[in-house]
Amino acid sequence: MSEPLRIIHGPFGRVALLLLDKSMVLHAHRVSHVIFKEGGPDIQFGVRNREYVLSDKNVLLVNAWEPHFYEHRPQSQSTVLLALYLEPDWLRDVDRRFAYSIHPRFFPSSSVLLQGKLSRLHSDLLDILTDREGRSLEAVQGLIADMTGELVGRSPQGSVLSAAGLVGGIAYDIRIRHAIEAMKQVRGLTPDFDNLAQKVGLSRPHFFHLFHKQTGMTPATFSSMLRVDLSIESVSQQEMALQDIALDLGFDSPGNFTRFFVRQQGVTPSQYRRSVQYVPGEGR
Repeated sequence: MSEPLRIIHGPFGRVALLLLDKSMVLHAHRVSHVIFKEGGPDIQFGVRNREYVLSDKNVLLVNAWEPHFYEHRPQSQSTVLLALYLEPDWLRDVDRRFAYSIHPRFFPSSSVLLQGKLSRLHSDLLDILTDREGRSLEAVQGLIADMTGELVGRSPQGSVLSAAGLVGGIAYDIRIRHAIEAMKQVRGLTPDFDNLAQKVGLSRPHFFHLFHKQTGMTPATFSSMLRVDLSIESVSQQEMALQDIALDLGFDSPGNFTRFFVRQQGVTPSQYRRSVQYVPGEGR
């Protein structure tokens, strides 16, 4: 079983140190995602239709809404990862260059070399995660903001990405945007896709085809993504019992919720909860 070593969940999003030894199914996040390898063997991640090797010499970049997966090989040793999940509202407040972080081309490349200033920032962030008596949340957020600047480059991307940003960043077709909003309103419950297709004026086959063309995901994968976001938020805040979270998200039993969480995150909800430090707050 994979094991979370340290997780900080704050206004910037999440940063997690994870011992990974379990496969993760094809999934996506509504936020941009940065992955470093900290120890163990090199591994391969699938991002959309390509596979990328992740080593200690590069960084893997996954844009918001971009489907990705990890297939763990039998008898392979565990790999330690440092993963960042960057909240778009926080990024927008930090720097105008980050205003379109939900755009599918916010990171122009899926893999970049870990060198120079980026390498130094990464080392500083790792120091904080491995020292529970370390620096403040402000220090963590400052490092993440500077790191994001190194990853996206020095030039503002607004002129290139603004068109997508103005329409929500993921889907240009108004029918798919309406479908996405309807899926968000049911708070992680699996919608009736036949009914949803009818509501936006499409046949079921056309709806599924257009949804995948616009988002790179099936409606079911997208619905799972929304469910994961809500489950992580609820588990991190530690205000509800795990069995109540399972029922709130429409699972038949806590066991089904646990299996879903493991497939998506590689760890159980209870493991995640024990490792997370939830820090509410505003700004940088």
